[in-house]
Formats: sequence, C-alpha cells, structure tokens
Amino acid sequence: MDAIAKHIVNILVEKFSVDDGITAATEFSALELDSLVMLELSVIIEREYGPRIPEDELLEAGSVNGIVALISAGAPAA
Repeated sequence: MDAIAKHIVNILVEKFSVDDGITAATEFSALELDSLVMLELSVIIEREYGPRIPEDELLEAGSVNGIVALISAGAPAA
C-alpha cells in the first residue's frame, strides 16, 4: 500500500471510526459510508492533496485504491 493509500485508510479509521481491518482494496459499499463522511473526506483530500474530487466521484471510485487513482489523475504533471 502506498503512502497516500495508507494515509486515507488511517483517516477513515481514526476520524470516521471505520474498522481498522480495512485495506486500500476494501469496497466502500462494505463499509456503509454515508454521504456526509464522503463529503468530509472530499474536503480532507482537497486540503491535503490538491485536487477537488466531489463525493459522488469518491463513492464511484469504490475503494481507497480508486481514490488514489483519482488523486493521481488530478495531480499536476511534474
């Protein structure tokens, strides 16, 4: 698991009380996250990583791995 994925997993566990047994591949549908959690996560991601990813896109990403892919796609080219 890369550093961004680990950080997002830690956010889910520590801030949103998600089971600490999750991995970056755990499907969000299994976690029963509501739209408010996804909205807060969207704000945290924007603040820490730059790109604004709407909460509906986070849900569609399906997992932390999917979010990492969205962050990478939204990151400016080096």
